[in-house]
Amino acid sequence: MLGELSTSEIESVLTNNVVGRLGIQAADKVYIIPVTYVYEQGTVYGHTTEGLKIELLRKNAHCCFEVDEIKTIANWQSVIGWGRFEELSGTEAAKVLEKIAARLLPMMPSETSFSQRMGPTASGRTSTQLGNSIVYRIVLTEKTGRYER
Repeated sequence: MLGELSTSEIESVLTNNVVGRLGIQAADKVYIIPVTYVYEQGTVYGHTTEGLKIELLRKNAHCCFEVDEIKTIANWQSVIGWGRFEELSGTEAAKVLEKIAARLLPMMPSETSFSQRMGPTASGRTSTQLGNSIVYRIVLTEKTGRYER
């Protein structure tokens, strides 16, 4: 059976997950990328480094955010929200980074569970934890959700 998620189901999907997809459009490009996030009270929080995503969001702050929960091909939930990107700084950004760390770090594998070149401390890896983070929020102004069960 196909259906629409209730407001509380939409909030649950957004709150209970940590990986979503950010949809960005600027000029003649549409860009969709997976991001880790924390969701609270209508707002998606994330962090990244300089790159195409930030370049496009600075040109057009309007974006969409999508999250799936897929158990099987016939048992899934999907939420899409539309909102506006905002960069954060100072104390506000520091508080958001603390929230992100508290939510995501328990899910990180230990340093010994994968090779050094892929590890969180590998010198060749660009880290978003070493002071070069861009911290952002997306305030969602519209949300919708669908399911199949």
